[in-house]
Amino acid sequence: MIYDPKDLELARRQVIIDRQMICAQQCLIDGMLTRGEPVGLANERLIKFTQDLRNHCFDQDLIQASIRLQR
Repeated sequence: MIYDPKDLELARRQVIIDRQMICAQQCLIDGMLTRGEPVGLANERLIKFTQDLRNHCFDQDLIQASIRLQR
């Protein structure tokens, strides 16, 4: 597949969004722990966000490498 800089920018934005989601989820979990609430489902969601970030970082690296090879 042929990628262009727009694809890379989109991938970078997705990584930023993923990191923001992880931070927000960690803050939510911290608050829940402080209030003594169960955090099982919140932790599962955090794991999902972390997996998404890992996948999006891989995509970003793949796109970046592909663009470099096209030059």
